[in-house]
Amino acid sequence: YRIETLEAQAVIARSNLMRKLQEQADTGSILCEISNNIKQKGWVWKIPQECYETAVKNTQGQILTVDGELKLVPYHEISAGETRDGEEAFHDSQYAYLKSVDSSADKDAAEYLSSTYVSEQQLPKELAISSRDKRGYVQSLMADDNILEGTAFASGMGIASPAFSMQKLDDRIRFLSKGKGHGLGFSQYGGNEMAKEKKSAEEILEFYFPEMELVDIYRDVLQYL
Repeated sequence: YRIETLEAQAVIARSNLMRKLQEQADTGSILCEISNNIKQKGWVWKIPQECYETAVKNTQGQILTVDGELKLVPYHEISAGETRDGEEAFHDSQYAYLKSVDSSADKDAAEYLSSTYVSEQQLPKELAISSRDKRGYVQSLMADDNILEGTAFASGMGIASPAFSMQKLDDRIRFLSKGKGHGLGFSQYGGNEMAKEKKSAEEILEFYFPEMELVDIYRDVLQYL
C-alpha cells in the first residue's frame, strides 16, 4: 500500500480505538485486556516496516467524527464496485453518516471475483436469497423456515463477500462473490488506487466518508471525552 493509504488506515484505526475507549466507563478495562493478551499470547509490539510507523506519526492526533461525536468507522479490503449505505445495511438511522460511494476501481482487483464451494450437506435443505441492498449485497436469506443475515452468513461460511450469487453444481453450491469484506466505509484497494493518483490521505478519507470530519484530537475532541 502507498503511504497515503496507510495514513488513511491509521486515522481509521485511531478513530475506532478512541470510540471504544469513550464507550467504556472504565477505560482501564481495555488497556488491561490488551496487556493480558500480550502476556498470554506472547504478542510482540513491533513495526515490520518503517512506512507504518511513518503513517502513524504523519497523522498523529487525527480522527474522524460526526458532529463532534466518535462513531464506527468501518473498512474492508475490496468493495463490489460501490460501498454500502450504512442506514440500509444496518437498518438503523444512526448509521446514516456512512454513505455509499462509487469505488469502481475495485473491479480491477485481482481478487475482485472469488468462488466458494460448499457441500449441500453443510447447508439447509432450502436456501434462497430473499433480499439485497441497492449495491447488490445480500441482506437476508431464507434457510428452511429461518431468516439469516447476509453478512453474518457469508462470514460464517467463509464466503469472501456478502455480494454473492448461488449456483448448484452436482452436490455442491457455488457462491460467486464480488469484492472482499462487508463493503462498508473505506475500501483499502480503492483508497490505494486513489493514492496512486496522488490523492492525499485527507482526500481519500473525505471521499469514502463524506459525512465525517477529520479533526485533531488534541485541539478539537478532548472536550467530548
